[in-house]
Amino acid sequence: MPNITHKISTPAAAEDFFAAVSTLKGLRSWWTTDVSGDPEQGGVLAFRFGGGGPDMKVETREADRVVWRCIAGPDEWLNTTFEFRFVAEDKGLTALYFSHAGWQAETPFHFHCSMKWASFLLSLKEYVELGSGRPFPDDIQIEGATTRRAA
Repeated sequence: MPNITHKISTPAAAEDFFAAVSTLKGLRSWWTTDVSGDPEQGGVLAFRFGGGGPDMKVETREADRVVWRCIAGPDEWLNTTFEFRFVAEDKGLTALYFSHAGWQAETPFHFHCSMKWASFLLSLKEYVELGSGRPFPDDIQIEGATTRRAA
């Protein structure tokens, strides 16, 4: 089964990453501003992106690891898992290891999601380092027309 995996490192503390992925305020600050539900272990979170979006069951909520399982949303996401793992590194850095695992195939949607996760994880990095990220609807657009700047 194909998976999406990414790693980012930052001087931010693991506690900052944990708060960013395990509280409604944190999640609204880097992924989508439209989040509701219960972020505690066993709870369900609803993420909306202009109307539709996934519902995630919080499977694990520990200081160094948060895991969700998709229980509603895009067919290709159903029963996939999302893991955020925080690891101390040398030189006072914290690494975030992210995986979106359990995909059935490398479809065009899988490739799209891989790129969107990369952009949202950069938003998360900005949030834990600078205090503000770029959640939907202000996220980096990866598809469609772009406007060229004048030279």
